[in-house]
Amino acid sequence: MSSLLRSTKFVRYFTGAARTLILNSAKTAETNSLINPKSICASNSIILRDYATSKKTESLEPLLQRLDSEVKRYGRISKKDIDEVFDEIRAKNDITSSQSLLVIRCCGELVPEELPEQRTLLVQKIWNVLTERGIPMDVSHYNALLRVYLENEHTFSPAKFLEEMEKKGLQPNRVTYQRLMWRYCQEGDVEGATKVLEKMRELNMPVSEPVLNALVMGHAFHGDTEGAKAVLETMAGAGLTPSNRTYTLLACGYAKQGDIENVKKIIALAQDNESMLADRDLLEIIEHMAIGGHNDKVEEIFPHLHKSIGYNQDVCNLIYKLLNRDCDSTAQKVMKTMPKSSNVDETIFKGAFYVKHLVKLNRPADSLIASCKELQEEGLVPRALYIATEMSLQLGHVEVAQKLLKELQKEGFELRQHYFWPLLVQKGKEGDEEGLLQILRNMTSENLTPTGETLREYVIPYLIKKDSPQNIILKLQIANVPVFHGARNLIVELLRLTQIKQAADVALQYQPRGGFSLLAQPLTSALSKTKDIDSFVKILHVISNNPQLQAEEDATADDSPINNDISGEVGRIVKNAVKYLKEPKLTENLLQSVLDKGLRISVQSAEEIEQYLGNQMTMNISKILSSLTSPHLEYAPLESMKMTKTKLTSEKLESLIANNKEKGNNTAKLQKQLLMTYMDENKIEKLDQFLEELKASNFELTMVTLTRLYEFYADNGQIEKAKNIGELIKEKDPKFVINRYKKVTMATALIKHNKYDEALQFLKDNKPEDDINSNFVLNAKCWQMLNTLAEEKDVAKVKELTETLINYNYVAPSNVLLGPSIKVHILRNDIDGALSEFENCCNQYRSTPWKGELMKTLILKEDANKLQWLADLSTQIHGEINILHDLVLAFVECGRLRQARRILETPGLLSRQRRLNDACERYVEEGKSEYLEGLLEATKDLSIVDRSNIFYHLLVTYCKADETDKAIGLWTVLQEEGEIPTDDFLNYLGNHLKSKNMDVPFIIPQQSNVQQTKKENPINKVVQPAKPSKKQVTVDIEKLVQTGLYTQAMDSTIKSIKNGSTPKSSILKYLLKSLAIEGNVEQIERLGKYIDNSMRKLITYDDKLTQAIFKNGSGDQHLDNLLAEIEAANTEEDLKNALIRYPRSSALASAVNSPVLSQKCQKIADIAASKGIYLPANLLWMEYLLAGKTTEAQALWDTHLKKAEVVIFRRLLQESHMQRNAKLIEDLIHNLKTNTKLQLSTLGNAYSRLINLHIVDNKFNEAKAVLEDAYKAGVTNEHLNKTSLQRLKSVFEANGKPFEYSI
Repeated sequence: MSSLLRSTKFVRYFTGAARTLILNSAKTAETNSLINPKSICASNSIILRDYATSKKTESLEPLLQRLDSEVKRYGRISKKDIDEVFDEIRAKNDITSSQSLLVIRCCGELVPEELPEQRTLLVQKIWNVLTERGIPMDVSHYNALLRVYLENEHTFSPAKFLEEMEKKGLQPNRVTYQRLMWRYCQEGDVEGATKVLEKMRELNMPVSEPVLNALVMGHAFHGDTEGAKAVLETMAGAGLTPSNRTYTLLACGYAKQGDIENVKKIIALAQDNESMLADRDLLEIIEHMAIGGHNDKVEEIFPHLHKSIGYNQDVCNLIYKLLNRDCDSTAQKVMKTMPKSSNVDETIFKGAFYVKHLVKLNRPADSLIASCKELQEEGLVPRALYIATEMSLQLGHVEVAQKLLKELQKEGFELRQHYFWPLLVQKGKEGDEEGLLQILRNMTSENLTPTGETLREYVIPYLIKKDSPQNIILKLQIANVPVFHGARNLIVELLRLTQIKQAADVALQYQPRGGFSLLAQPLTSALSKTKDIDSFVKILHVISNNPQLQAEEDATADDSPINNDISGEVGRIVKNAVKYLKEPKLTENLLQSVLDKGLRISVQSAEEIEQYLGNQMTMNISKILSSLTSPHLEYAPLESMKMTKTKLTSEKLESLIANNKEKGNNTAKLQKQLLMTYMDENKIEKLDQFLEELKASNFELTMVTLTRLYEFYADNGQIEKAKNIGELIKEKDPKFVINRYKKVTMATALIKHNKYDEALQFLKDNKPEDDINSNFVLNAKCWQMLNTLAEEKDVAKVKELTETLINYNYVAPSNVLLGPSIKVHILRNDIDGALSEFENCCNQYRSTPWKGELMKTLILKEDANKLQWLADLSTQIHGEINILHDLVLAFVECGRLRQARRILETPGLLSRQRRLNDACERYVEEGKSEYLEGLLEATKDLSIVDRSNIFYHLLVTYCKADETDKAIGLWTVLQEEGEIPTDDFLNYLGNHLKSKNMDVPFIIPQQSNVQQTKKENPINKVVQPAKPSKKQVTVDIEKLVQTGLYTQAMDSTIKSIKNGSTPKSSILKYLLKSLAIEGNVEQIERLGKYIDNSMRKLITYDDKLTQAIFKNGSGDQHLDNLLAEIEAANTEEDLKNALIRYPRSSALASAVNSPVLSQKCQKIADIAASKGIYLPANLLWMEYLLAGKTTEAQALWDTHLKKAEVVIFRRLLQESHMQRNAKLIEDLIHNLKTNTKLQLSTLGNAYSRLINLHIVDNKFNEAKAVLEDAYKAGVTNEHLNKTSLQRLKSVFEANGKPFEYSI
């Protein structure tokens, strides 16, 4: 059947693209999508993906290549694949005659999972579309249609078929008549078959084997086996030797009658005549025997099966056909004959294709459940109920899915969030709001509070289309979703829709605190698109309000203490916002607004902002950043908070002090507060007077107050007063040292009062002795001091002061700090002096201050020698590629395009696309269309640069400047240069022309969310990516992994990382897991070169690499290397870094079964434990228990884990549950009891799982006994799983037994 596919001309273009959803375990090991929520969303071809909107990304050719690939690999294709091709044909007119031939051919037995009637309807639809489109079709197309009709046993009139061909002017050929004859024989119409035979003789067509085979089939299939034998004699008389196909047809005729003895004789006869029946032939005999109602005899055929290569796939195809005809019993018998495949050996999801097909056939829920239980009991599909539930969810069979979920609960499975996602999507598609909310209520009734992901992805997008934000939150509240939870996730969705003002209103009204990791990206993205600083700051203000009161719902859970310092989180968001805004004026407004709200940012964030701004840094921004990092910055009350604590003014404090003095109360605390308030309000005179009063009353000033006074007077230029306070500090504590910032503040005051020499000497006399720590406020103050001197154009003072600050241990050198050293020369038009100082900075401090400005200055002066010298210096620090890109942009900005192009043409130069993209975005914000035009010209015909982004940004600039003629001209330039305009370009230009009431000279592409695989969102969101998005890259890689093309998947992954679109971590894990199972160390190591340590941890890179090493048989050498590294480790950090490569799960499981490897693992665990790291011993102990090596496990426990403060055993619990092995958990509990350092909740977890296991096995009394034992061990209800207790109580009450424990 696949020969036609192989013969078509487009097969040679096959690239291995394969289907998105792999349906059966005989193809590949299945992913458990109920466990993996990402998988269930990516694979759902019915609900979560709509071909009408998503398939347009593929042209017809790759789809047809995919069909060919499927047939070659599995001998079948899915209807989904044909549907995709059909949609593509309907959407386009460019299908060729040969392509149409293949599409027709693929609607027969190549789609065994579909009923023949459905396949016939499909081919007729395709045929009609091809006819309407006027696709040229010859006799081969009609013959292909005939074959499909025959395979589908479709009833049709041969006479009418010939009549239609004649109308088209087509002459039937030999194949046509053979197939028409086959049709008559299928119907048992001997007279019709004879007429066809006579016609063939009339036309002098040879009577070949296919003709005689048709006659054999016609006789045998209709009970005339003697007539079939007579045909065999006729063949012998004509000198034709019967083939295995002839014998198969004859045997099928006997099989339909249940004549097993004659079937066996035909099999033996074929073998004697050297026409041995293949597996596929024998399976066809079994099929006809089952269809004939002789299921009891099929097993007698089994001994004749060869089970050669491809047998499992042939069995799968047969099972689909048998299930379609309700021959379930035969299907189960045949499935038992399938040999275990190496990649699905003993997996709990083997036979998944069988169960999934039952679900697709819409079997009633009760019948489906009964079938699944039978499959589980016989061990054919160990997790049949589980798989059926998954498939029902995917297909949107809501009622069936709910019943199956109930059955799963009875089996002991806990319901999880993502089980309900397809149901929510289905209700959303139907517009059933009440059904949507009812599912949420059902979830909460099962103690499942909808997560943020559930609300954002599957609930709020449907509700927000019809209702106001306030009503949405109310509806969610009625559905038992907490108000703050609903509000926070609604804010995220509003931000995604760039409705930042409405998001701010919701934030102020409901005040959902925390959630930084969740809100950061959508918040900054919305700011980038709207430039609404006020709303941005309002939202940031709300989420920063006492975050310790509300843990972040979307953060990763761990046992580490909550850090109440949110300055780092706020700083990161503000830093990203500055990068998005780009304009210095907007940046200053943003920072000032953040300061007004009293939101403190971290020193690191402030330094990064300063570094990013570079020469756009102003004195005012520097001061604001200093204030933002101040520990004294007070959080401003929220606008809508009713009971806010108002800070007392100095006047109010004066009144309070006076009143308290009259009453004779102690006023010391109020006096100290007033002192600080005078400084906050900058009231110098009142502060001086008050200090005199305090001095007269012998009020003792603390050291903290004195240092604050010192800084205050210095900051306000009150030098003598600051000196007096300094003397008081020395008198109070001669050993006390004023910090760096206050010293620099004093020096700044002296410089401002023209006392430079005194300031310099002061800094030298008070040299700090401690190590320099990162301090943005200090760095900013130093820069302000140096910048003041630079603007006075005093070179000597700038240089001397810079060296003093660095050499006397005040600050570390940086581009920002050294900037004034270059600036002072530039202001004096002394380019040589600036270059000399730049060289000094490079050589002495490895810094390149004002590099870009110097480059542009030299370019404009056309001083090539000095420019080359500058580039060489910078290259030593930043690398050649970075400096070449700096030069390109500098040349472009100076209008020197030829020079820029020469650099880009440098052999071997790899384009840093992100650098160019960042520059384009900056030019758009600044309205510098001339820079973009220059960059476009400089990159013409250069393959290393993706110019589509430059075209797009230039278009945006033209449209913003209302230069419509230039915008249209740009579209013309694209055509002239042979560039393909992106959909984003055409959409943007088309919308612009429409807004000007001008004709659009092209078809505007239809907007569609092609890249959404996680959900189907009926709300149209505007997406304008300049490059493949993270989602699209993820989907592409997932498809490659699912089809087994791991090398291509890794190539695509590395390419996307290089381009700045890192795939989702979940799909990287999937790729690594697949490679690890294959033992493909080389491909895993390739990825390791492109990811940092944080990503390695996120995707468990080292675990997968280790697993692959053990899989390919190199575990022994790996352990030797690891042992040597651990023995050589000098520090704890070295040891931890090495232990990352200690084997886990399957790798360690294989190691414990080898005496040599287990001994090495034991030695590594002993060394680690001796140094206080117990994880290796913990992992090895688990695997010993699972392998039944209780002696080794107990020894390991007694030696290392008996006093460990943390013991992990999740894998042990999971395996115990899967194996129904209660003793494993009992042994675990016995060990845990001996460790007095463990928390009771740890012991409670083990007890809960043991109770669950007994309930699943209907051992209710044993479950109750476990609970009693838990109470005796000191475990209380708060340490046990609430669901376990409720289930135990329910089963006792259902059986009329007392349950005396309170829960």
